[in-house]
Amino acid sequence: MINNKFNLVLKKFMSKKSQFLMAILSIATTMTVTYFISRAGTLNPTMAPGDTMHTLDDIYCRITGCTPTAYGLDSPGAVGATMRSLEDIYDAVDTLASGIDYSLQKNQIWDDWKGSAVATSASLSLAYTATVDQNLEEGTWASTTDTNLTSTTVASGVVKRDERTGLYWSDCYSAAVDGTCDTRTNSFTLNGVVDDADDGLDAEDGQAVDFCEALALDADGDGTDETDWYLPSQKELMQAYINGAANNIPSPASNFWSSTENYGNASSAWYVYLAGGYTYSTTKTVANYARCVRR
Repeated sequence: MINNKFNLVLKKFMSKKSQFLMAILSIATTMTVTYFISRAGTLNPTMAPGDTMHTLDDIYCRITGCTPTAYGLDSPGAVGATMRSLEDIYDAVDTLASGIDYSLQKNQIWDDWKGSAVATSASLSLAYTATVDQNLEEGTWASTTDTNLTSTTVASGVVKRDERTGLYWSDCYSAAVDGTCDTRTNSFTLNGVVDDADDGLDAEDGQAVDFCEALALDADGDGTDETDWYLPSQKELMQAYINGAANNIPSPASNFWSSTENYGNASSAWYVYLAGGYTYSTTKTVANYARCVRR
């Protein structure tokens, strides 16, 4: 009889203990789940990923300089024209690793009068007869126009940007804004001080150099005149020709002064014929044409 009563009391005690332990376990579980949810943030965001989250398109455009598309939570699943794949990013990084993509320049089989900067997959015969750039070896050039020209001494407000190098190119020097290119001498000296817009041994004085240093021209279409123009170097002019300047910038068929002095003769400097690509050194007092560049 006593044993039965003892067993009954023991069972009641164990039952209450189990209930107590289960209650503590339930409270601990609730607190743990609440903690991790609070750390993870809301499970039902009310807006698309913000600045602290990035899509593949964000990453691709960070590499290439494009403008990413704003995505919502219900963006299409398949990779489309406005979305990016890991393959796209891999190819972009491969190009970025070498700085500038010069790979298509191996296809320079047509001269500038047989090809242009038109992107096409046309056949070689079409490239020959229809003046299209079948091999796409030329760069892409963006264009803006500064229509607010007052005392600016350029033939027009057209500015071309070489997308390969990132350089902005002005139109040629003109004594009046009438669409006519006029010549300048180039009697500069190298002062050896890096304090102007251009890097290296800065060219100072001379009509061509002074024209560019005084130029105020809106390069990017934001309505503000840029004043960091300078007379380009010989290699900058040559690279512009390689990238398709002959088919993209206004009035390329002239000899354009550079700020590169002849290594063996300080009285001479180099010029580049932008319609054909040849370069030659001549006396700085010769009157050639001038156009400016900025980074």
